[in-house]
Amino acid sequence: MQHIFLIEDDVKLASLIQTFLLKHGYTIDVFNTAEAYRSSEITFMPSLIICDVMLPDGNGFELISQLKEKYSCPVIFLTALDSVQSQIKGLNLGAYDYLVKPIKPELLLAKIKTIIAHTVGQDNFSHQIDILRIDTKKRDIYFHNTALNLNESEFEIIAYLAKNTPQPVSREVLFKHVIGREYDGLDRAIDLKISRLRKKLKETISDQKEALDIKSVRGKGYSLDISKI
Repeated sequence: MQHIFLIEDDVKLASLIQTFLLKHGYTIDVFNTAEAYRSSEITFMPSLIICDVMLPDGNGFELISQLKEKYSCPVIFLTALDSVQSQIKGLNLGAYDYLVKPIKPELLLAKIKTIIAHTVGQDNFSHQIDILRIDTKKRDIYFHNTALNLNESEFEIIAYLAKNTPQPVSREVLFKHVIGREYDGLDRAIDLKISRLRKKLKETISDQKEALDIKSVRGKGYSLDISKI
């Protein structure tokens, strides 16, 4: 499931975009000020960030460097500033695209789909951490060149934790990503899946010098752990 950050001070517009994208299968976090974003405890990597330029406590032109330093996902500007100079500045600062308000929701959705598909296609979602290699296009995970025989949910757990390494991922976020619904505080589905996955990893790579495990981080969630045996 694709997760989007929206940094937009127009509360009504932000709500409309959030509602529209939720209906099309995206999860979205909204921040109405730059400070609201900075003070949030984000523990995962979004698929895309949409950022306004004119914010009540700063501007997107200043914020984009912080966003790109922390996240490797594309950032697009959505703003009422329509001058050619502003558009050139935004793109030169590293924005993937520059969209001018007002914009039809259907057009915004099409842009989002295209940008995510294009940036995903550039690296096939491949990810490598030390001796762990993940290819999400082929849905394969290798540890020390040994293929791990994982089911779909097990693959998603490792791939999502790897994508967010070294930051831990909260139970709520991992539950939403893997199970596909909001965590109600009681459902143990993700815990059971992780328990089975830990056992499978231990059995599969028991003859290696390094171990791959999913570590519980107290008060924060889960993270991948690669350690010497």
